[in-house]
Amino acid sequence: MNDMELTRRLEKLERDNRRLKRLAVAGLAMVVTAGVVYAVSCSSAQKTADARSGSGKITAREFDVVDSSGKVRAQIAVNCPPAADCRPEISLFDPNGKPLTSISAGKLTVSGEKEEASLLGDHLQFSVGPKGSPPRVTAELGSGSAGGGLLSLSGLGTNHVLVDSNSPGVEIQDSQGYMMDLGAVNLTAVNSGQTSATTADSIVMFGNDKEHHLIWRVP
Repeated sequence: MNDMELTRRLEKLERDNRRLKRLAVAGLAMVVTAGVVYAVSCSSAQKTADARSGSGKITAREFDVVDSSGKVRAQIAVNCPPAADCRPEISLFDPNGKPLTSISAGKLTVSGEKEEASLLGDHLQFSVGPKGSPPRVTAELGSGSAGGGLLSLSGLGTNHVLVDSNSPGVEIQDSQGYMMDLGAVNLTAVNSGQTSATTADSIVMFGNDKEHHLIWRVP
């Protein structure tokens, strides 16, 4: 092997060595780049998750809170008895799934063993009776005619006592349909059709027919 051939081989080895170095540097750069991209991606995903968790908004059709045995004890949901009348509702249940308290649009209901009290948008109502059956007693407190206070006590059938502070007057009706008004009441004459109001010291009694015709009054 002469000097020229040795020189060519040395130059070739040197070129190969430089090529390997360039490939190694390129590979290392690719690995570093991939690592940086992965780190940035993870950081971005974490920031997005943090932004979502800290946004203060959760979207769901129903949210249930369960106890240690998995039973639903509280529920926030949209209740749609008729499909066209959906209302948001918050409900609390006992361990047996029995409703205790519910809050819906314009109504608050608190239930006991047999009693149920409801606060509606325009009046307070308290009923006593078996669940799912007509109440034995119902008391209502709200607004009467012309904005005056109104108190109503209703029993089974047509039995009721109605107190209207605006008249002012008290109306009583029994299960047979007979009525008595104590205080001011508007009376309509059968013959003329004219209406006249009695005074607060009046007692007026009506029959149990469909029109509740006057049967007695004083004065």
